[in-house]
Amino acid sequence: MKVFRAAMLFTALWPVCAQDAKLQFEVAVIKPTADRTVSGLIIHLPGERGYRGANMALFDYLRVAFQVRPEQLSGPDWMSTEYFDLEGKADHSCTADELHTMLQNLLVERFHIRLHRATKEAPGYRLVVDPGGHKLRDHDPEDKVMLPIQMGFTGAREGKNVGMQYLAFYLSTEMRQTVVDETGLKGHYDFSGQWDPPGMASLPPPPPPGGGDRLPKEILVPQGSGITVFDGLRKQLGLRLEKAKVPGTQIVIDHIEKLSEN
Repeated sequence: MKVFRAAMLFTALWPVCAQDAKLQFEVAVIKPTADRTVSGLIIHLPGERGYRGANMALFDYLRVAFQVRPEQLSGPDWMSTEYFDLEGKADHSCTADELHTMLQNLLVERFHIRLHRATKEAPGYRLVVDPGGHKLRDHDPEDKVMLPIQMGFTGAREGKNVGMQYLAFYLSTEMRQTVVDETGLKGHYDFSGQWDPPGMASLPPPPPPGGGDRLPKEILVPQGSGITVFDGLRKQLGLRLEKAKVPGTQIVIDHIEKLSEN
């Protein structure tokens, strides 16, 4: 794993998230994944009461808990090769921040983690509402299911029950730079959009084998939409990315132990 070597403006020890140590799941189970053929996922439980994960590397659970991109987390290589199923249930509905802290505390406790966090300002983006207003649809408050933003074959994005904090994190992973939510939007929303991942060139498909002007049905070629993330957000969602210096975080695992028991 890459080690973060940039000069730090601020470094703080983070022993066990002590300031929020009381935020715990009422029921919490972590166990090694028995069936590695199951699709890997982590979702919110209905009613914002916790998380359910299946066939996910410990590295990915930590990324969700601390809301960081892969290059912002460093530690032993086995965190990326050992997979776990997880269920954490709270006895009440929680905010996104509370759920993140609960997951942090659970992972710190079960894997006996000690870590530190380094923070510095770095080039990134502010996610704001476009002057014309946002084009997001209010999510049905009766539907409590929260799923990851889905990306289709042609760059289509489908979001259901999405908070802006999560959208900013999702965009951070695409942009490979920190995106901070400054929309001021506090609800959860649905949206449909389409844009190319940053850095993807919109290229024509290769010619079919043997010539001709049509590709065999068996061959699927990913096609760029020709729409940048900046235009897609502005025109389709009514949101805007603005370049800015934003606080960037690196999580460094100083000590971690393999799972022993629940």
